[in-house]
Amino acid sequence: MHWRQIVLGIGVVWLALFVASFPVLHLTAPTGAGLARGLNRIAAFLTWQGVALVLAIAAAFVARTAHGRGVASIKLLGYTPLAASVGTILLMLAIIGFHYVLRPVLA
Repeated sequence: MHWRQIVLGIGVVWLALFVASFPVLHLTAPTGAGLARGLNRIAAFLTWQGVALVLAIAAAFVARTAHGRGVASIKLLGYTPLAASVGTILLMLAIIGFHYVLRPVLA
């Protein structure tokens, strides 16, 4: 198998998991009471994103290895899922931090 096909295969699986995490966030019924209400939805979202992150790391590793062996223009293809996953997780954590930490202080 060629390196590019391996990176593309991992990228397709990553994309499926990445996209599947968003409906999970909205379709999961919130449980709990008070401050913890709805945290199961966030946990489900972050679980799917975490699995997608593991695949993104694998794609970046394979792309780095392939680039080291002379495959041209594969780094962007391999590192894009990693950048998207890390950015999404950081954005979600920033939203959670704002909602539960800064919003009560500012109100």
